[in-house]
Amino acid sequence: MAESPFATELRILEQKLLLPGAKLQRQWLDNEVLALWLMDIDDQLQLDTQAIGRFWQTLPFWAFAWAGGRALATYIANNPEWVTGKRVLDFGCGSGIAGIAAALAGAEEVWVADLDDSALMAAQVNAGLNGVEVQVVEGDQFPEVDILLAADVLYDISGSAGLLELTSQIPEWLLAESNRILPEGLELRCLDSMETSTLPRIGDFDEAVEIGIYCRSQEFRLN
Repeated sequence: MAESPFATELRILEQKLLLPGAKLQRQWLDNEVLALWLMDIDDQLQLDTQAIGRFWQTLPFWAFAWAGGRALATYIANNPEWVTGKRVLDFGCGSGIAGIAAALAGAEEVWVADLDDSALMAAQVNAGLNGVEVQVVEGDQFPEVDILLAADVLYDISGSAGLLELTSQIPEWLLAESNRILPEGLELRCLDSMETSTLPRIGDFDEAVEIGIYCRSQEFRLN
């Protein structure tokens, strides 16, 4: 039986999970209408305090479907006109969930950007799982796009500085966040809100949170 086209990449990513017995498991997400490789751990796994601390310091963000990303992917699936036929950038892509949702909704091209090279690999692997393609941003050489997608990044001021620069260059945006800390000069309008949670369910991540979906504050007109 032939190996999956991404079998090598999956083995590399599993080695980066850094938990005994942890593996990547395909999981279908109904509301988002897509599948992801997410971290799967043994329910009986017992870790001492030091091991837990090491894990949280090196958390593989790309192995989770974060609440903001799930909400943004759901919103795109329900409102494909935002991305259909457009060039899209998924900023701080993590698993690639938002960019993949855009590709499935008919985006002309999808670019993914993240500081973690493992996230860029995971986004490509997850895209392949869903039968679509995403292109990787190399360094800070961002392509010219029509719309910016970002989820679960506004809480991080260091990340928000880059986000603010991109929003000055990209005409349209869709942002998702549970607890906004907005960069100065970034004015948003709430389009929708929904309750969701992060997967896999580890510790406090199993709590459902309210996520807002935001666009530019000025009136939006579909092309």
